[in-house]
Amino acid sequence: MKRIDKVYQKLNEIWYTSDETRLIQEKGSSASELAELLALSRANVSSELNKLVRDEMVVKIKGYPVRYISVEALEEILHIQWPASRNEIENVDEFIVDNQLKFNHKKNRNPFDLLIGHKASLKKAVSQAKAAVHYPPNGLHMLLLGPTGSGKTFFANKIYQYGIYEQLFDVKAPFISFNCADYYNNPQLLMSQLFGYVKGAFTGADEDHPGLVEQANHGVLLLDEVHRLTPEGQEMLFYFIDNGHFNRMGENGFQREAEVLIVCATTEDPNSNLLGTFQRRIPMTIEIPALIHRSIEERVDLIKFLFENEAKRVKKTFYIDIDVISALVQGVNYGNVGQLKSQIQLVCAQAFLKQLHQGNEIKITLQSLPEEVRNQWHSSSQNIKKSEEISSYVDVTTVIYPNKLQESLEEENSGLNIYEVIEDKVNILEKEGISKKDIHQYIMTDLHLYVRNFVNKSTIDYNLLKFVEPKISELTLRLKNIAEAEMGVTFDNRFLYYIGMHLDAYFHRETKDKLLSPFDIIEIKKENANEYQVACLFKTEIESSLEISFPEIEVIYLTMLLVSIETLDEKKKVSVLVVAHGNSTATSMVQVAKDLLGDVPMTALNMPLEVQPEELFAKLVETIKEMNQGRGVLMLVDMGSLATFEEKLIKATKVPIKTIPNVTTSMVLDVARKTNYMDLDLNGIYHSVTKDFLSAMQLQGLTGGRDKAILAVCTTGQGTAKKLEEMITKVVDSQTDETVRVVTVSSLKMKEDIPDLLEKYQVIASVGTKNPKIDVPYISLENLVDGSGERALRQLLGQYDSNKEVITKDNVIIRDLVQDTLNMYLVYLNPHHITDLLMEWIDDLQIKLGRSFPNSLSLKLVVHTAFAFERVLKQSSLDYDEPLREELVDLLALVGETIAPVEEKLDLNISQDEKTFIAEVLLAD
Repeated sequence: MKRIDKVYQKLNEIWYTSDETRLIQEKGSSASELAELLALSRANVSSELNKLVRDEMVVKIKGYPVRYISVEALEEILHIQWPASRNEIENVDEFIVDNQLKFNHKKNRNPFDLLIGHKASLKKAVSQAKAAVHYPPNGLHMLLLGPTGSGKTFFANKIYQYGIYEQLFDVKAPFISFNCADYYNNPQLLMSQLFGYVKGAFTGADEDHPGLVEQANHGVLLLDEVHRLTPEGQEMLFYFIDNGHFNRMGENGFQREAEVLIVCATTEDPNSNLLGTFQRRIPMTIEIPALIHRSIEERVDLIKFLFENEAKRVKKTFYIDIDVISALVQGVNYGNVGQLKSQIQLVCAQAFLKQLHQGNEIKITLQSLPEEVRNQWHSSSQNIKKSEEISSYVDVTTVIYPNKLQESLEEENSGLNIYEVIEDKVNILEKEGISKKDIHQYIMTDLHLYVRNFVNKSTIDYNLLKFVEPKISELTLRLKNIAEAEMGVTFDNRFLYYIGMHLDAYFHRETKDKLLSPFDIIEIKKENANEYQVACLFKTEIESSLEISFPEIEVIYLTMLLVSIETLDEKKKVSVLVVAHGNSTATSMVQVAKDLLGDVPMTALNMPLEVQPEELFAKLVETIKEMNQGRGVLMLVDMGSLATFEEKLIKATKVPIKTIPNVTTSMVLDVARKTNYMDLDLNGIYHSVTKDFLSAMQLQGLTGGRDKAILAVCTTGQGTAKKLEEMITKVVDSQTDETVRVVTVSSLKMKEDIPDLLEKYQVIASVGTKNPKIDVPYISLENLVDGSGERALRQLLGQYDSNKEVITKDNVIIRDLVQDTLNMYLVYLNPHHITDLLMEWIDDLQIKLGRSFPNSLSLKLVVHTAFAFERVLKQSSLDYDEPLREELVDLLALVGETIAPVEEKLDLNISQDEKTFIAEVLLAD
């Protein structure tokens, strides 16, 4: 830990838990007192204290000797928001009796300044968010990208708080959050939720109901999991985003208005999951980094922050060993902040329980961690080195005080407080005269049951299993094998979770309670005979493995748990039929899916090569009728010819059927996951899978095993050929994930080289200075530069709709040409930065004018305008000497309006004459 941090922590430790009386008497700590406590020189401590005063973290109290106290401690003692400007005061007494100042709550701090990483990993995200919120007139809509649990919802809330802080929103402005996954496949219901409905709009609409857009008026609407919106759902938002008008469902002749800042959040690639037209209406994309991509320092700060939240909830001071923080940072590669938070909550709950009657302090050591984390930490040869790295940011023991005046995670105040639950139970049990030892055992069970009550099959926290003793974990695996063999089903990890947690809770109770009546037991045995027999086998295995006597009442509990686990899967699902040639191909793929994902409604049908089509068809009809659960059947087949059976099978079986060819094991796994956990209907699964797999499979099948290639034909030297290759490669990379090679060919050697290339590659186009006259499209270099050739090339590569508006921020060719030009001639401005800004400006101009510019015009505009900004720095701006023509007036106003954000970002203002020249360029085209 740095010396300045040690000084600050010691000062905070001395004063944080003090009161006004002590503050009046002692008036803080002197540099000498702190130096003695820290075994440092007075001069060094004094130097660090003055730095902390300048950083507004410590207040200097003038006098002899000069004394110091942390702002954090002052705020806690006096229950106020300390004014940032008061980093030096004459006398603490005058402050305490100054009631007017004491209750003068200054404007809160910038919410983004409270974010861990706002100056590092989140710096760009914060900067983008601030710019978007301030963008006139009502802010830019935003798209947050990041993995699950990375903090997208938390960041969206900070955007909302920042708008209030900057007085862009009213303090009572709404923040509405909506999860698009809830209405994934019901556009009508989605529309009614977003825009509301009037009485009589549909059956059950008994009264008028405002939608979320209306509720979010003058505030923020967060659309979480926006990738789950269907194309129809995305289109519903177009009209509102474009002009702010909407109607409730069933409403005619009345147009409503709302002013809403829309923040979307997704874990998926927007280019694959969102319409291009929708993305263009959400112009600001902000990436939230995964936990693993954040620095060690930030992860340490996050861990301290999460411990601070728990200290605040439990109202006790935490003393945390450095090895605990090091193990949490390094020991387990947590996927996201949410998982880290869950782990820390459980560690704190364990430590809280073990030290329940030990005053107002809780010590958190390596023993408080799950066994898996401890073992990994102890077995690592790098743990000492890692601790040394962590020691740059924390001391040997980190002290965390409760009730700190700081931001907490937005969901902290929702739901039950686990510590309050534990303390309430302790109070009740103590009043009933139960011993402390027995109370501890009861509460340990409650700790498990508390968490279990707050999970469901899609959000189970498997980190809890790390707290289960290894012998119980191993036993639970054996019980799973017994249950699967006896019941003829495949259980997934939910079995390990529910059975494992129950057994672990049982073995931590000395007194085994009997909570069911004899009548209940008889009924359970009678109604669940099969599950009871399996539970009896469990009893035999448990007694044999652990050498204990396992009571009958626990057999009944296990019976009830088996019934509960089965019930989780009772909901009918889309059935999946995997059909493949060979004696075991289909069976192998289905077995992999069931091994990895548990029991899924998936059937394998192997087709020996000698089977006749009529026999196969009859078998398909029989199998489909048997397996259908009422929601249709998705057929995954290995040959496209089998897809021709679909229509005949629908007629023969009267079952809805969809067919996907070119089945692979990865496709089967994807279908199994979507069937089991995403609750999609037949069409939903079909469209999701075909989007992810089919196009790539079909394209690959047509190539005969050869890579696709584009020929780059050039007459001039190597430099030009290399540049042409780079330009084509960038278009390819931005358009498709498929492997498409760019092969340069000299026009002088075309006759010799091209036959070999046609044999080696599947050539899909040629681009360059000379047409090789082969049987593929040719794009001239001139067409590539003016834009038409780039559009043609994108169309050849797929996923290009020529009917859609051609306004894109990813015009690769023009961006390259612009940057090459500016790299050569700009002296003061950064060519990369100015290119990005002016390409965005070009997009804005095209949207405002409602047309797409040819590349030649874009090139002229960007280069001319970049030079105009450069001339501002050189103080050599051009003068426009001609009278202003009437046809330039509107264009000049538009240029001024659209270029203003660029001027603001560069802190440079180009003259009205320069803007007139830009308007001339626009008019001349």
